[in-house]
Amino acid sequence: MNPPINFLPWRQQRRTAFLRFWLLMLVTLIFLSSTHHEERDALIRLRASHHQQWAALYRLVDTTPFSEEKTLPFSPLDFQLSGAQLVSWHPSAQGGELALKTLWEAVPSAFTRLAERNVSVSRFSLSVEGDDLLFTLQLETPHEG
Repeated sequence: MNPPINFLPWRQQRRTAFLRFWLLMLVTLIFLSSTHHEERDALIRLRASHHQQWAALYRLVDTTPFSEEKTLPFSPLDFQLSGAQLVSWHPSAQGGELALKTLWEAVPSAFTRLAERNVSVSRFSLSVEGDDLLFTLQLETPHEG
């Protein structure tokens, strides 16, 4: 049996392996670079698409008419609930005076109901009459026009 024939000396084999390694590194680098360019191009297309979508949304918002919140109409009878009894209502051109016999717990909710009806309170008073609490409010309505 003859030993295998070695055509290249040891140093040339080493040099060839070294060159093959760097050639493989170069091919890998080129491949990764091309993949990076494809990802970058996809990202640029995605950004352009998002920009177009945002522009369409802004155009849609600009064309949508603005509508104010709907307020409930004011009626003094709305304040006659459990724990509150309407005593008097004196309307005026600016609003009116509302008097209620109420419990302490019902006082904050009266302000909430007035705000829902776009009615403001210029002044109010709380006084005790016997076992009841008299809650008097001076109301103002906004002037239309």
